[in-house]
Amino acid sequence: MYKPNFHYNDRTVRLLARIQAAREIILNTHVPPAWERRLQINNLFRLAYHATSLEENGLSIRQVTKLVNGQDIFGDEIDKKEVLNYLELNEYLQNIENEDISEDMILTLHRIAMKGIVPEDELGRYRTTVAEGFMEPERIRYCVRDLIDWVYSEEAVEMLPALQAGIVHYELYRMHPFERASGTIARSISTYILGKNFREAKKLFTIEEFFNQRKKDYFEKLEGSNGKEPNINDWLEYYLYGLALKVSRVENAVLNISRDHGTVGKYIQTGLKDRQIKGIKFAREMGKITNKEYQKLCDLGVSTSKRDLQELVKKKIFVQVGRTGRGTYYKLRYDHLDELI
Repeated sequence: MYKPNFHYNDRTVRLLARIQAAREIILNTHVPPAWERRLQINNLFRLAYHATSLEENGLSIRQVTKLVNGQDIFGDEIDKKEVLNYLELNEYLQNIENEDISEDMILTLHRIAMKGIVPEDELGRYRTTVAEGFMEPERIRYCVRDLIDWVYSEEAVEMLPALQAGIVHYELYRMHPFERASGTIARSISTYILGKNFREAKKLFTIEEFFNQRKKDYFEKLEGSNGKEPNINDWLEYYLYGLALKVSRVENAVLNISRDHGTVGKYIQTGLKDRQIKGIKFAREMGKITNKEYQKLCDLGVSTSKRDLQELVKKKIFVQVGRTGRGTYYKLRYDHLDELI
């Protein structure tokens, strides 16, 4: 059976501890459902962009965001297909989140990822050609099965999922089991393992963003550079650092949102009107509030509504976004998701 050739060191232990600590806070901190949905949608845009960009997809994040929203865009048809396939692949994994990893799952992921991009007879088929620096094609099937057996071995089950996910990512990528999309499959299976530990919190962060922003380092850790062979210990330090960075940012975000969520009672003691408290609660749940929404919520005229909202800005409870006009809205001061994640 496969056995990973790695060892713990002070850095990997500290990173694993940081990941687990962030996980506990994320899973046990209350985030209002509307905010959680916003975080998940925001993450899906970034995930689809960074995951496909790693495979040399040429679409911009703006174009990918439009595709995720169901809009058509002007762009290379293969690039668009790759993004749409990736969204389908991601949905497939979410729908089978309680199933064990199997060879059939890996082949199914390839069929989804490459559907409409490669000929039908190449979908879900292992690589048959020699790829320099990677595993011989005749060994692939047996090594994939061996790696899957290891995932459910006593040794692997006793590991922290973050470490197990990093090992599977490395080994599956190093096999390079397919002519195309081997990286996508390796990252997807690794993320699937991780998702079982993070549950719904996995929808709030994407380690693919870390990889894509450091693309050169990512491929050097997996493929080696300057004649130097890749090393699983170097890779795991890199992988765990990226994961710790991403989950720590989500931890920071949910703590800020939760802190904001818990301040409504405090505001009652600051001399605010009942209708202003009502407006704060609305903004907390919906993420923002407009003058028109506040008017309707509290049955107010335009001038009174504006005065109330400006008072909340002066008290540093709200931040006004936009100066005047239809696009202006107000949000609670701790709504800094773009900066936090």
